[in-house]
Amino acid sequence: MIPFRVVLIAVCAVLLCSGPDSAGAEVPASQSSSIARIDLKISEWFSQGETIWSHNASGLDANLGNPTSKLKYKDTGTNMTEISGKVQLKNKMFVRGVFGYGAVGGGRLTDDDFLSAQGAASQGATVSGEHRFSRTYSDIGGDNVWYLTGDLGGTAYTFQDNKGSLGVFAGLQYWRERHVATGVTQAECTTASAPSSQFRCSPVGTVSFRNQAVITNTATWFSGRVGGELEYKLDPRVTIEAKVALLLSYLNNEDVHHLRTDLAQDPSFRMVGFGVGTDTDLNLRVRIWDRLYLTGGYRVWWNRVVAGDQWKLYGSDGSTSTASLTQFQTLRHGPTVGLTYTF
Repeated sequence: MIPFRVVLIAVCAVLLCSGPDSAGAEVPASQSSSIARIDLKISEWFSQGETIWSHNASGLDANLGNPTSKLKYKDTGTNMTEISGKVQLKNKMFVRGVFGYGAVGGGRLTDDDFLSAQGAASQGATVSGEHRFSRTYSDIGGDNVWYLTGDLGGTAYTFQDNKGSLGVFAGLQYWRERHVATGVTQAECTTASAPSSQFRCSPVGTVSFRNQAVITNTATWFSGRVGGELEYKLDPRVTIEAKVALLLSYLNNEDVHHLRTDLAQDPSFRMVGFGVGTDTDLNLRVRIWDRLYLTGGYRVWWNRVVAGDQWKLYGSDGSTSTASLTQFQTLRHGPTVGLTYTF
């Protein structure tokens, strides 16, 4: 991607060179068409992400706990570059499109595995009863996040004295996060001498597969969304902007466990389910030059599976097994800053 600062400099140079007089001298195309206003925006979202999922496969093997495994991808810092456009029509309807992309800059995967009381006894665990028998850490060295959103809406109410408006909208969103975890550090282990290799873990402190990909996770959310938005002028130069959308989502998540020879590699596990979520943005917009505005604020995006959940294992021999997906959620949040130019 082109560095955000380079794009900002280029945009500012073009707009400033045009000057306020030349911009004001032109007759906007909207005066002779159905378009009332066009907003073009480029922004940066300095986000932190977290994805958590767990499943219960105790029905497949009585030695397994509930949950059986829990994975947390945490502190996945990603600077998202976003380009968006909004066309406001004279009949008070509007259309909007947004595209964002960013490379994951780091983070940590925590992988926890659990035994039942029976499993703890049969595997000679140093802790009795149902418990977490293994915890490992892996570094997240990549990969990327991208999303695409499209909305159709309308102005529902206009404040007096041209102070702003309230709008409603509905649309679709595609949100994809891909993480590549490398290396394994054993943080906890109660079954270092387990008779079954399936439950045997390395002694605490063991570091292995350094800089080698161990898990690739790809979470994709397909969402329909409905929401409302507010624009209100505090004075002629400063405007508050707020937007909230409620999501109905479908999850497709795929894991590839590169070190597991007993599992297929495309994928090793698949998780699906229906969920709910929200997209929330709060911004302050300040006019800095004619039709050029500086915006800054905070954004929170969240999705969680609540129904129709399923975890599926794909064996290297072609076999499959299914179990319950007990939890899956994705959260991404952080400050935003951008430039908006209005035609």
